[in-house]
Amino acid sequence: MLDSYKEWHLTVCNNGGCITDIYNINNDTIYNNISYKVLDGYHYISGGFWLREDVNNEKIFMSYEYNNQRRECLLYDFSLEEGDTFEITNPIAPFALFPGDFVVDSIITKLLLDGQNYKFYYLSSLNSSINELPVWIQGIGSLSMINAPGGGPNINTSGQLSCFYSNGNLIYSGLDSIYSCYTNNLLEDFEENDRELYKVYDLLGRTTRYRKNNLLIYMYNDGFIEKKIVFE
Repeated sequence: MLDSYKEWHLTVCNNGGCITDIYNINNDTIYNNISYKVLDGYHYISGGFWLREDVNNEKIFMSYEYNNQRRECLLYDFSLEEGDTFEITNPIAPFALFPGDFVVDSIITKLLLDGQNYKFYYLSSLNSSINELPVWIQGIGSLSMINAPGGGPNINTSGQLSCFYSNGNLIYSGLDSIYSCYTNNLLEDFEENDRELYKVYDLLGRTTRYRKNNLLIYMYNDGFIEKKIVFE
């Protein structure tokens, strides 16, 4: 998850308009002889949110400041199986900080845009007063905010993941509220006349052929995606 440059695009919609915030792995830091990746973007610009990965055990940790003290929590555990429980922490997020235990209801493998299979983890709270239904993607994190493993994706409140890039390559896109993805890492030196069509998808995410008079999703070689209808 943290082995290269990553971008998480979180989209929030309100009163008919949508805003997408971009988060990324900025640089490295060391604290108590432990190496971390610094999370940057929007409310992470303080440089105080750090991530580290235990690759062998498939765990992601976050270090953050709370009550003027630096703490570390286990953010994700991708070694979980169906039926396992996991004690959630949502550090500095618009969700309960310590909502308690969640259970993994199901794990479904899905093919993403890089042609690789990823596990989708569907969780629910064991606390009846918590109504969030988080979804994690292996190697990507929550479909809500990156620092909210206990938050359910909601485009109209805290937001949901719309695009995810690894080294400038689009891995995941959820374009139900925006028309396209773009990455800061690619567009700096990109000229539109260099763009080439890479794949065409229907609205169910299935690869299809170019067809006129149909609403389709067009993916280009630079990672740009658009929904459009080409009329005869």
